[in-house]
Amino acid sequence: MGAPSTGKTTTATALAEHFKTELVLEYGRTYWEQNQIDRLLSQEQLLHIAEEQIRLEDKALMEANKYLFVDTNALTTWHFAQDYYGCALPELDKLADESKERFDLVFLCGDEIPFEDTWERSGEVKRKAFQIFIEKELIRRGIPYTKLTGSVESRVQKVIDELDHIELGRCGS
Repeated sequence: MGAPSTGKTTTATALAEHFKTELVLEYGRTYWEQNQIDRLLSQEQLLHIAEEQIRLEDKALMEANKYLFVDTNALTTWHFAQDYYGCALPELDKLADESKERFDLVFLCGDEIPFEDTWERSGEVKRKAFQIFIEKELIRRGIPYTKLTGSVESRVQKVIDELDHIELGRCGS
């Protein structure tokens, strides 16, 4: 997880390649690029994004080799609803609440890497606000997470080390 331009996609892609497993990229990015009007989506469209992201995750999980890496989740989509409208549809609230149980591990990509200013992003100031909000929400919802900072290589290695540590603690490994 993380705000825009925090290296989520790059990190998740590198991890999926390292572990030779499945990766689910942010469906919302593609959907937004194709369907936004004046840089906005409706509440119903945001709900659709979260539902489709979950469907893609569930499908990829069936093919995954031990791990599945994703670069977003319903909690991120929920945050966009909060940002755009100050609220979210009840169905999206529920999907965001379920994020705590959907993932075994959550990694929060730090925002210290240089901001990549592309047309679909809202700017570096917005990135900082988004990052603060996400971290507060993870804490408020009681979702444990590991913060990833530094280069992509160091982030990837931190995840690999954490997964290796978990494997060592399992019986029969």
